[in-house]
Amino acid sequence: MSGSLLYRRATDADFPAILDLQRQNLRWNLSEADRQQGFLSVEYAERDLAAINADLGIYVAVEGAQLHAYAVAQTADAAQSVPLLAHMMSRFPDVKFVTEPVADLSYFIYGPVCITRTQRGRGILGGLLRAMSGQLASRFDLGIAFIAQINLHSYQGHVRKNNLAVIDEFEFNEQRFWTVAFSLTH
Repeated sequence: MSGSLLYRRATDADFPAILDLQRQNLRWNLSEADRQQGFLSVEYAERDLAAINADLGIYVAVEGAQLHAYAVAQTADAAQSVPLLAHMMSRFPDVKFVTEPVADLSYFIYGPVCITRTQRGRGILGGLLRAMSGQLASRFDLGIAFIAQINLHSYQGHVRKNNLAVIDEFEFNEQRFWTVAFSLTH
C-alpha cells in the first residue's frame, strides 16, 4: 500500500469493489458478533450506484488500487424510492436542525457509508464527509442520514467522533433509528 488515502468521486470501475464491500457488511449477511462493528441496512444494485453517481455522487477512499470505503450522496427526490428514507423524510416538516426547520433548508441524503473492517479507526469517515462537503456545499445546507439504534458503532463514528447532530428518532418496520445531520455551511 502507498500509505496515503485519496478521497475522490467514484468511477464506474469502482462499482464492483463497492458492491463487494456492501455485500460483506449487509446486516443480514453478518453474525450477531460482527454486527457490533457496524452494518448496512439498505442494499443497492449496480444500476442504483450508476444513477446515484451520475447525480450527487458516491465518494470513495482509496489507497493505491485498494478501495477502503465509500459514502453515497443522493437528492431527496432520488431517495424517495427507498421506503425507509421516504419515511424518514416524511417527518422533516416537524424536525429542526438547531433552530431551523429541516423542511426550510436544502439537504441531501447521505449514506450508506461503509469502511472496510481493517481500516476503521483511521479517520476515514471524516475524510469522506469533508470530500462530500467540498463538492456539495454550494448546493446544500445539510447532509442527513439515518442510523439504526442497534448500530452503536455507526453512532459512535458519526455523532461522537464526527459531531453529527441527532435531529430525530423514528421507527420503521419495527426497528428504531436516529436521524443525524451535518452542516455544510459552517
